[in-house]
Amino acid sequence: MNMFKKIFTGLVFSSLCITFTSSATPITAWDYVVDTAFTTYDPLVGVTASDDNGYWTSPTLLEWGTPNTPSGQSSLQISSGSNGHLEDTGLANGSLELISTLTHNNFVISGPIEQDLDGAVLSTRLLLDPNPNDGIYDIMPLPLEFNINFYETLNSGTCSSPSPTPCNDIFVIDPGIAFNPITGGFIQQFDLDGWTYNIELLVSGLGALPTAACLEATGSSDDCIGFSTIENQTNSFDVSMRITVVPEPSVIFLMALALFGIAARSKRV
Repeated sequence: MNMFKKIFTGLVFSSLCITFTSSATPITAWDYVVDTAFTTYDPLVGVTASDDNGYWTSPTLLEWGTPNTPSGQSSLQISSGSNGHLEDTGLANGSLELISTLTHNNFVISGPIEQDLDGAVLSTRLLLDPNPNDGIYDIMPLPLEFNINFYETLNSGTCSSPSPTPCNDIFVIDPGIAFNPITGGFIQQFDLDGWTYNIELLVSGLGALPTAACLEATGSSDDCIGFSTIENQTNSFDVSMRITVVPEPSVIFLMALALFGIAARSKRV
């Protein structure tokens, strides 16, 4: 029996070494390019669009409403590098990197309600270079589209959704990809050299909204995710990116076997 334990432990470690050497080493740092813009917005009349992103040829700033305070028009703006274009190097695997800020100037406005922003599509294109500083972006994940339903609440009266008076404006986000409610992040995956990587986008302040807020913004009482913004204030939400390697199931399994073998060997001693 003791001889069997020795052989078993040796086989486990041998298999573990083979597994680790049979796959390429996972990437530990990335160069990246991010382009973000509002590729669609509603309505087209009454909303002023500007500061176009070069890749999307679409705006990064939307403004609407006739201002009745010195603050100016309400607006929704993407702040990322130059007009939504950001390049950087050396993003370490597992590190959190700020790539954009979404700002809503929630100012008191007047004018026709049909010219207030109703919604938009925020599109993001990401390029990744697994060989830092060579300038070749080998990884091109599918562009992400985030459908935004927006509700411009009344500036007086009783709010049907939980918020102070004047009522908070409401944003509902429909990402079309996996959402992790624990981290508040959207997840996309890609494969490279036998490894799977997670791209996670985390938005500060994003989370489940009350049913009443979902109903106001979307017309449906179904569960929704998003955020609300305080009236007559500038409200900013940071968007950060993290890339992590997903451990191979075979590696996890063999590591468990190795630990089992070590435990069996230590009991003999």
